[in-house]
Amino acid sequence: MDPLMLLFLLIAGLTGGPETRLHLCLALGGAARGMPASSGERLTQGCVSTLTVQRGGSVTIPCFYGDRYKSHVKYWCREYSSNSCTPIVYTDSPQEGKVSVRDDPDQQVFIVTMNNLTTGDSGYYWCSVEISRGSAVGTRVYLSVTEGSPRLSVDKQEVTGVEGDSVTVQCRYTYDYGQRLWCKAGGSCAAVNSGSLDGRPVLIRDDRVNGVFSVTMRGLERKDTGWYWCTADIWQIPVHITVSQRTTTTTSTELFLYVGLGLLVLLLVIIIITWKVWDKHKKKRAMNQNAGSTELTLNPDHEYAVIDRTGITKGDPAEQASVEPGADVTYSSILLPDPQQVSSRCSSHRPAVTPASDVIYSSVALKHRDHTP
Repeated sequence: MDPLMLLFLLIAGLTGGPETRLHLCLALGGAARGMPASSGERLTQGCVSTLTVQRGGSVTIPCFYGDRYKSHVKYWCREYSSNSCTPIVYTDSPQEGKVSVRDDPDQQVFIVTMNNLTTGDSGYYWCSVEISRGSAVGTRVYLSVTEGSPRLSVDKQEVTGVEGDSVTVQCRYTYDYGQRLWCKAGGSCAAVNSGSLDGRPVLIRDDRVNGVFSVTMRGLERKDTGWYWCTADIWQIPVHITVSQRTTTTTSTELFLYVGLGLLVLLLVIIIITWKVWDKHKKKRAMNQNAGSTELTLNPDHEYAVIDRTGITKGDPAEQASVEPGADVTYSSILLPDPQQVSSRCSSHRPAVTPASDVIYSSVALKHRDHTP
């Protein structure tokens, strides 16, 4: 590209709107040097073209391509001269280390990550798609590695959100000139106080004192997943936003409450069952005791005698017995019409004598006799 034209485009980028910046990005794209492409076609209608990173840091760069290039091999190369671009890594042989690449055909993007950057890594690179042997198309990217704070940066390039919620990205800049924008890959850009980006509500606040402009996207939807970038002056920094589906989750506090409540209910059930079993056993034991407690308890302090009823006429009073009671003997009679009355009072003892319902019992008390002749 002619240096004067490049200078003109850079000046236009400082003073123009989002459309001018999109044209600037397109103007910097083209056929990879040393690898002529068919009619100098570009990969996409939107790109990240100028980045700045602090020494020792890392950066992730998205390289977009069209649908017809899904099955093609992609690679990341560095431009050392005006007619050569040396490949660093290919998508069909990705590497892990200082430079790695990953292809995502569904999103039509391959992603380059560079780690542990040094000032010697500053320069021009190309996002390239191999068309045929010795032929490729690509987009040019300029990377500046600085000793101090980068011209434009974000806290993290990967941001996640949930459907219906919002996400906020803070874009930090070191020089207060040029326009601050929030752009979507393959879409448009939103400026401060613009209010929306491709129909999505967006709030952009610019804090010039602290050199931060914050971007808040509200009412997220799954389709909002994709690549965006902050723009300040000629610099850009990519940000990938992932919007996940809202699911019903249980926090640790809720889980603790549920477990505690479950244990409490289980303990209550155990107590109720235990009480019922014990009560049933108690009632059964009482019934068994009532059924087998018809025996009469004899007082060991008393003397008992068997009374012979022979000779007593039925219906005659007791005093007409054939045997005359002695003068020194006192008789008392106890009639037990209902043996249950005895058993209810004597349930704690089990004597050897069982009372009958038709037997009259007598208690004999012997008076002291004087044996003096």
